[in-house]
Parts: sequence; C-alpha cells; structure tokens
Amino acid sequence: LPRVVPNLIWDPSRFELRAFSAVQKFADAAGRSAPVRRSDDAAGEPREAGRIQRSTAITRSPSPTGALRSRKLVVVDAGHGGPDAGMHGPIGGGPAVYEKQITLNVARRVGAALGQRGIDVKYTRTTDTLIALSDRGRIANDAHADLFVSIHVNAANPGWKDPGGARGFETYFLAEAKTEDARRVERMENEVVKFESRATTRSGDPLNFILNDMAQNEHLREANELADLIQHRIGGVHPGPSRGVKQAGFRVLVTAFMPAVLVEIGFGTNAHEAAYMTDPARMDELSAAIADGVLEYLKRYERRVTSAAGSAVGGSAPQ
Repeated sequence: LPRVVPNLIWDPSRFELRAFSAVQKFADAAGRSAPVRRSDDAAGEPREAGRIQRSTAITRSPSPTGALRSRKLVVVDAGHGGPDAGMHGPIGGGPAVYEKQITLNVARRVGAALGQRGIDVKYTRTTDTLIALSDRGRIANDAHADLFVSIHVNAANPGWKDPGGARGFETYFLAEAKTEDARRVERMENEVVKFESRATTRSGDPLNFILNDMAQNEHLREANELADLIQHRIGGVHPGPSRGVKQAGFRVLVTAFMPAVLVEIGFGTNAHEAAYMTDPARMDELSAAIADGVLEYLKRYERRVTSAAGSAVGGSAPQ
C-alpha cells in the first residue's frame, strides 16, 4: 500500500478520508482570525492505572500583542510520569535526578513562556501521573492544537566508552530512524509501554495505522522546520553541543495529527548537564528558547498562509 495518497487526508474529527487542496487549506487558515472555541475536556481522555483521568484545561494567554495574527494552541507534553521515572542519573555521582521530574518542571516553564508570547497552552500532565503514549497525541487532537511539543531527557548507553561524558541536546520529528543513535533514543523513549496496562492503551488495526501514517506525512515538512527552529534557539543558551535535528519513530508523536516534535534537552547521565537541567534559572532560560523556536515557526507559518491566501484570491480574479 502506498504511504501517501495524493489529495486525501485523514480527518480524525469525522473519522473519514476527505479531499483537500493545498491552496484552499491555506486560504481557510488565513481567515481564521477569531479565537477558535476549543473544548477543555478531551473525548479521548488520558488514563492511568485502568481509570480515566481528566486532561488539563487550556491555559489562555492574554490577547496576542501583534506577534501572531490569530490565537494558536500548543500542547506541551512532559515525558514519562508516575511509575515510569524515565532516565535517572547522573553516572559517577552527584545529586540523583529523574527524567519525569525534570520534564514536568521544564514543561511548565515552556508553557508559561508560550503564554507570555500570546500562545494558548494545554498540558498532557501537570502532576506525577502516567499518561499512555497514545493518549498524549489524542489530547492534542481533541483540543484542535496547532502544535505538539514533547519534553524529554536523554541518557547515555552504559556500553559506551565514556557514558558519563555524553552531552548535548537534540530535537526529533516523526519519521523512520536513520541512525543507530536515533534508534537507541527511539527504543528508550518507547519503552514506557511496559508500564501501560491494557486499560491504558487502545488497540489498533492496520487501517488505522495506514490512515495515521497518511496524516503524519502531511505534517512531515512542517515538523522538520519546527524542530530546526527549536534546535537553533536552544543552541543559543545550552552549554552542551548541538547533536542536531533527527528523525525517529516515537510512539508519543504517532497519534498527534499536527506538526509534532520531541526535544531531548540534555543528558541526565552527565553530571554537568544534570545540574544544568535542575537549576531554576537555567530551566527558565532553556524554556524561553524552546518557546522562541515555537513562536518563530508560527510566525513563519502565518506568513506562508497569508501569502498563499493572497495568491489564491489574485488567481481567481477576472482577467
């Protein structure tokens, strides 16, 4: 079966395939100047330990100050949580750090920074709770989010020559992993499924997989650009080296039907980066950089939408 079907896209709100036109889609988006009414309760609410948990409400920002022409909503996902602590470090001594705590602290700060920039925010979790990977993207879908940003902390492979020395930050978008290192991170972040009971996950089928794949292909280029901008901004404040923009098959991104990225903000197994990611001032700095990358992407996207809408109107005028 082909991975992409031209001029068709999966509409999760209607549960059907629909035809689309790139120019018409841009024109419609450009006309969305009024705030979009969104439901605070997701139809596919996150679940923990076999019971449904309420998803967090949307945090409304003040009206945009001119940076953006219309309201935008970003879902910020704090990786791991509950019984899934994620990475723990550092290697070789120092105060113990756990990924689930760092990601929650940084996600809150990213959300606050986005709000200061006139962007509405919804969190997948605001407490130490486990949300199924598949439900995290669905929270964004049900909220009609414009973007999905998942925060994570990297960990060195114990088999490396100097695992405690591994440093740096990297940003991923959803596609087949091309390098062994990307596959390593993919396996590490997808391992959370072992904490999910049958009640916390939804069964899939081949048709849903194909349709999800089609929807993701529609956002591939946009997600790549978003990852580039976030990676560049983090590079302006992070003491570690840039490990670049990469692609991998993260489960947490699969069900998000909008541009979605996963940010590995540093190595918790490295003592220096563990200290950096737990310092309040440095967390604020890092979160502001991520928010700046998101804002820059949204501004560029609006310019493209406006340009495409203008071309569509000009093209339809009588000669």
